Amino acid sequence: MLYIDFDKNEPQILCHSQYQEFTPKILAGLKPYDLQDHFILFSSGTTGGNLKGYAVSKKALYTNAEAFNKHYQLTSDDVWALSLPTYHIGGLSVLARTRLLGNKLIETGSWNPLHWHKAIEEATITTIVPTQLYDLVKLKLRPSNNLRYVIVGGDFLSSELKKEALELGWPVIVTFGMSEVCSQLAASFTPDSDVLNVMPIHKVKTTSDSRLLVKSEALFTLQFRLEDTVKVTLSQELCDEDGYYLTSDSAIIEDDTIKHLGRLGDDFKIAGHLVNLKDLKDRLSSYLLQHDLYGKMELQLDHDERKGKKLTLFTLEGLEEHHERVSDILKPVKLDGISAINGFERTSLGKLKKQIF
Repeated sequence: MLYIDFDKNEPQILCHSQYQEFTPKILAGLKPYDLQDHFILFSSGTTGGNLKGYAVSKKALYTNAEAFNKHYQLTSDDVWALSLPTYHIGGLSVLARTRLLGNKLIETGSWNPLHWHKAIEEATITTIVPTQLYDLVKLKLRPSNNLRYVIVGGDFLSSELKKEALELGWPVIVTFGMSEVCSQLAASFTPDSDVLNVMPIHKVKTTSDSRLLVKSEALFTLQFRLEDTVKVTLSQELCDEDGYYLTSDSAIIEDDTIKHLGRLGDDFKIAGHLVNLKDLKDRLSSYLLQHDLYGKMELQLDHDERKGKKLTLFTLEGLEEHHERVSDILKPVKLDGISAINGFERTSLGKLKKQIF
């Protein structure tokens, strides 16, 4: 586990080793700002050509952690299994939650599903990403009787993958989180529910075009980008006059629940009908799971100067026999192209790096 000193006052940069060379420049660029008791993290989609991150205060981090613990009625008797890197908000938030309650923490090390499965026998709660959940399902592994919650976040979780995991007994909890609010924004209460309840420390609303706005007690302090210089934007500069932060996500709000529609721009029109990229990915995932192809095909929506949007299917080489069937599954949406590549590059959380294309 990356060493993290929660008692240190100076700002701490948490990042993968490949970005260590940039930390002196970032710290120098952030020096004019009061960032005592802050962690500085890169966003989960960061790549070498687009270094972006946030400074989050320990107060904000603990505020979200306390709300999470209350949401699931966790106590000091619960045992956490840490399966995510602590240089992202997903892993760091687990450390904050355990620190508040004094929970036992099991560090599971580098991802190996069989080793992980054995290591977490004592755990009552853990958090993983969909690619890790797929590995467990593929191997037909079942959880121990101690495990009460498997918090799944970080990326798109297909309904079919969740269904197969539940059938094996994994108590999967669907969540929606973001670095900007120190992890959890909304989550279901039980594995049998897909309803995402917004945690009380957040207030949410949407614009007329369904863009999500969040007002939070756990909001980040500032956002930074590393280009030629370090460009800093304070959180209040990205909020409206009522203190709501305009996110890059689309959603539907009903009472205290939220339906996440995806990232801004994931909706597009085809033949006059509004289509959602997450829905298409869900249909594709069902087919991929049935044919043991999960992670071997990916849909990507990009800007097109002529049509506005174009939809491309990227597949690993040698899967041509499936192309026609996948095209039929996605109808009435027509693919703008199918591109065979020799491999997908992913982040440490299993997210696809769009820049490779």
